[in-house]
Order: sequence, then structure tokens, then C-alpha cells
Amino acid sequence: MKFMLNTGRTIWQGEAIEAGKNLELYKKAAAVCYMNGNDMLKLGVRDGDAIEVISDYGNVVVNVITTKEEAPAGMIFIPMGPWANRVVLPDTESTAMPSFKGPIAVDVEKTNKKVLMMTELMRQAYIE
Repeated sequence: MKFMLNTGRTIWQGEAIEAGKNLELYKKAAAVCYMNGNDMLKLGVRDGDAIEVISDYGNVVVNVITTKEEAPAGMIFIPMGPWANRVVLPDTESTAMPSFKGPIAVDVEKTNKKVLMMTELMRQAYIE
């Protein structure tokens, strides 16, 4: 299914990053995709299912979560971090920070692939 992806900070992502990027807490806070409940039904996914998000810049597997507040149909959100980095424009324009906070066209599909811990994700990104 086609979606528009937004990224940004969340309270939970910010709290978890302080605890440690190599912890399950960080994965649960940042390796997630918030999605409108009706879109989840159309995609055939439930809270906690793994989905693959694919953009022109790359792909990543994250867990889907129903938005707590109503979100526009066709719009998804992934918190800033290594998982979002895999699907946003990699050009940092000399800032060393990927370009977040802009809608990016993505495809999303249900998957049986594993959601990786941050260390596994980094190894995959830089070794393969």
C-alpha cells in the first residue's frame, strides 16, 4: 500500500535514547510505525505486527502501532532514529543529520521479517 511517511521526535524515543540505544526499550520506542486504524485494517495488520517500509532511499522493518489520536488516512509516522534513517533522504547537506520531517512517499507491506535491534540494523547497513 502507498503511504506518506513523516518522522520526528517523540517523548518515548527521547526517553529511550537516554537509557541506551542498544536496549530493547529503544527498539520499542523507535522501531515502530504509527498508523491510522482503518489503514491497518486495509493492510491486514494489527498492533505489533512487522511491516516493511520501502522508499526510494531504502527499506526497514518496524512494528506497526495504531495511532492514539486520529491520523489522516494514508499518513504514517516513524520516530527519528536509525530505523527512520533507512528510509529518509540520506543527504545531510553537511549537517550530519538526515532530512527528517517531510512527507516521503513509501510503500508498506506486512512481512515476516524480524525487526532488528539498533546494533543489528547498523551492522546490516554498513557491512552488507
